[in-house]
Order: sequence, then C-alpha cells, then structure tokens
Amino acid sequence: MFWQMVAKLVTGEAGVYLARMRRLAGLYVILAILGLLIVGFLMGALYVYIASLVGPLAASLIFAAAFFVLAIITYAMTIVVRRPPRKRADDRLERDIASIAGVAALSNAPLLFQSARRNKKLLLIPAMGAVGWAVWRAFTSYRHRDEF
Repeated sequence: MFWQMVAKLVTGEAGVYLARMRRLAGLYVILAILGLLIVGFLMGALYVYIASLVGPLAASLIFAAAFFVLAIITYAMTIVVRRPPRKRADDRLERDIASIAGVAALSNAPLLFQSARRNKKLLLIPAMGAVGWAVWRAFTSYRHRDEF
C-alpha cells in the first residue's frame, strides 16, 4: 500500500487515492461495528440457551467463570508480550543461530558421510560421545535421586 501511495504521488493522483482510502477506512469502521454487534447478539443468544438449560443464576455464574478465565489468559499473554525488547531480540538471535547451525550441519552431511565411508574409525567418535552423555545423564539422575 505504501508503494501505491508513492506511485500515486509521482503521477499526481494522490488526492483520488486518499479519498478512496478514506472511504475504505469508513467501510472498515462500519464492518467492525457490525462485527461487534454480531458477537454481542451471539453472546446474548448463548446466554439465553444456557439459561434455558441450567437456569439464569447458573448461566450467569458460568459466564462469569468463563470471562474470568479469559481475563486470566489475556493477562498472562500481556506478561509474555511485555517482555523487554532485549529478551525478545535474544530469543530471535537464538532461533537464528539454531537455524544457521542446522543448515550448516545439513550442508556438510554429505562430506561427513563420505569421510566416514572412507575411514570407519570416525564413526566411533559420535558413538563414544553418545555413550558418554548417556552415562553422565544416568549418573546425575542417580545422584539427584539420592538427595531426595
């Protein structure tokens, strides 16, 4: 949309373009209001239906509990979104590094398989690493089990 605006400015049709955008924004506002009305009437219909099944007091309590749960979920989401930008940047950096490492590992896989085919002893290195890691995990879990 930005590049369309730049093109319209260059060609001199910016006024027509802005008028069309204003009409479109007005239509979107009307659509948003109608959407809110639809949601309101659907919630009212749901309340009437639940009230006919369990009674008005129980239906009110069910709606209150459901909206309370939604409020808690929304609050938790705001806490997650409110994280400092540095933390979000660190998370993005970690994902990018993991992605680059995965691509590098996959791009070097044919070379590693070719060298392992020539020298079978190279397969012992990852096997010994896996066994060492398994032994270390077993030892630490056994040691932490005795602490409790």
